[in-house]
Amino acid sequence: MNGIFHYLVWRTTRNRVAGQLRQLRQPRYLAALVLGLGYLWVIVVQQRPTSLAAAGVEAGLVELLAAVAVLGAVLWSWIFGAERRALGFTPAEVTFLFPGPVSRRELIGFKLLKTQLVILLNAILWTAVLSRDRAGLSTWLRAASVWVLLTTLSLHRLGASFVRTSLREHGWLGLPHQAASLFVVTVVLAAAGWSIADAATAIAAGWSLGIAEFLGALRDAAQGTAPRALLYPFELVVKPVAVGTPGEWLRAMGPALLVLALHYVWVIRWDAAFEEAAAEASLRRAAALTDPRTGRIGGRAASRSTPRFLRLGTKGWSGGAIVWKNLLAAVRFRRVRGGAIALGLAAVLLAVLSFYGEGTLAELAGWFTLTWAGVVLVVGPQWVRNDLRSDLLMLDLLRAYPLRGSTVVSAEVMASASVLTALQLSLLLLTFLAFLGNQTLEPGLGARSALFLGALVSLPLLNFHSVLIQNGAALLFPAWVPLGRDRAGGVEALGQSMLLIIGSAVLLSAILLLPLAAGGAVFLVLRTHLGLWSLIPAVPAAAGLLVLEGAVIVRWLGRIFERTEPGAGLAVN
Repeated sequence: MNGIFHYLVWRTTRNRVAGQLRQLRQPRYLAALVLGLGYLWVIVVQQRPTSLAAAGVEAGLVELLAAVAVLGAVLWSWIFGAERRALGFTPAEVTFLFPGPVSRRELIGFKLLKTQLVILLNAILWTAVLSRDRAGLSTWLRAASVWVLLTTLSLHRLGASFVRTSLREHGWLGLPHQAASLFVVTVVLAAAGWSIADAATAIAAGWSLGIAEFLGALRDAAQGTAPRALLYPFELVVKPVAVGTPGEWLRAMGPALLVLALHYVWVIRWDAAFEEAAAEASLRRAAALTDPRTGRIGGRAASRSTPRFLRLGTKGWSGGAIVWKNLLAAVRFRRVRGGAIALGLAAVLLAVLSFYGEGTLAELAGWFTLTWAGVVLVVGPQWVRNDLRSDLLMLDLLRAYPLRGSTVVSAEVMASASVLTALQLSLLLLTFLAFLGNQTLEPGLGARSALFLGALVSLPLLNFHSVLIQNGAALLFPAWVPLGRDRAGGVEALGQSMLLIIGSAVLLSAILLLPLAAGGAVFLVLRTHLGLWSLIPAVPAAAGLLVLEGAVIVRWLGRIFERTEPGAGLAVN
């Protein structure tokens, strides 16, 4: 049976590559591929780091930072891991392989073989980034080291998915079967929490003195008994990537391969729970939308009935039904509830830490959340797609609704804009609370409060126009915008995303030009009297013009939607 799996993977890969090569005859794929390759050339070739010695960075410190990064990735897979991606099979694989004479262990081997294709591509990319002739290690040895690291992380993610799925399926009754795995995870989390609490003061003091002192404090903190024991397994898999000579590589590769082998044994021994977990994950992947009341997938209730505050009313705006549908497609009640609880706990913790230890730890978190708020503002419209980019595949159904085209367009856009706004405001709220106790930061607390209030008004409108541009591109150029919930990968997909981001930024700048000019004029006139609080009247002035522009664009796109025929040049992802 292994020969059949090898043949299946080989033919699938060959046909996919051949199909992508045929797509290059079309200008949209060729332009996206050229832009994606150019971006990778700049990042991989032009921006490659020099050797550690030439950069004046200690190899031990780099190993430590890499081990901490791997530890963070492992904890992320346990806390926020997605079983659908780790375990999901295609509907064809579920139909033909699961009922066939194939053991669970062979299914695991097939899954691992498929993931090796992605791992090899990532290993090549990271080898190109890390390798230099003057680094002292050949490219082939560096590639083998990166492959071992990525494969180990992939196996750990798969094993974590097994444990998470089993706990969700069997609850407390399944605890004895996962006792060993849960014990290890508990020890790791306790050691991580203890180490952070013990070294928090020293690390905060180092950060206040500069980046060099901060790295030194981090290195000193890692010399403790608990941190050394915690980071030791992760340093084993990272060390072959960081060494500089073949002799060091040989001595480091043995322990790294041992860790890889232990992960393989851990995943293989979970074969009893694999088929059930993979089948459910695959069905969830094939049927993203379920009955909101029963939520039945594969004969089992997947979720509770829709909460009362999320149920659709019998009266109201006609487009509200589309907004409701798309919001439920983007989030699930348990995720929203868990996210709200986590947000509340994080807000309280950051507010307390902002007054503790000169607020250094809270400020680190604040700059992190502020950075991510900016990232979501720029690329968020590409990530959140619960709008026309998903629903245009069902254009015949949308056209059957007794709704105006402008109503459909505005409702579709509102759903994605609402999700983006909630995410951005959550990050900005955490940023505001992280700097709450800082009395010396400029702008001051009053100015920061004014800025946050301004964001409450401006972000919904800004996100609406950003998503409106993306949906307009899907209507006007349906062959250039991939449709569907799943996003394609590859260099051409990267280039296509860059084209959309650049084009959207240009159009958004043109839309914002007049409103910003009007709001800026109001701000400059009132600034001498109100200071930054003059943003309060300036933002509504700009918002009024933005609303007017949005209404005009929505009506125009609504007429285009009404003239669009189902199946006309739609690019299915």
